[in-house]
Amino acid sequence: MNSAIEQIRVSKARYCRYLDTKQWNAFAALFTEDATARIVAPDGGLIAAFDSASTFVGAARQFLENAQSIHQVHNDELAILSPNEITAIWSMEDYIVFPTASANEPASVHGYGHYHETWLRTDGTWRIARLELRRTIFETTSKTAASDLP
Repeated sequence: MNSAIEQIRVSKARYCRYLDTKQWNAFAALFTEDATARIVAPDGGLIAAFDSASTFVGAARQFLENAQSIHQVHNDELAILSPNEITAIWSMEDYIVFPTASANEPASVHGYGHYHETWLRTDGTWRIARLELRRTIFETTSKTAASDLP
């Protein structure tokens, strides 16, 4: 039997894959129904806050629906708080390309940061109950700059 830590590592890897392959139902199943999520800018300002899994998944779906993306996590720091609660911090990187972006939208974004999460075991399955993405770097490429590339 896999340890709780290994189960969460596998689930977080799936989180990234489900985002990039647009498997929205599988992505939603990684969260508790009342999960909260926050996205924080490099300057510490709040970019977005979500009070349920469905609103977070819906926003992710809308943002990525016409994009090509890669999400990666590494350098995990996991701490067991109880048999049913684990906290996790992951270094992250994402790169997202928007092929159909208009002239006033970014052609791509490239970011780094850290996920801070609380995972709860419910019905024998580990799920994300709280997620906060704290960005450290977030770069955008304009449509004009992207068209200048060779």
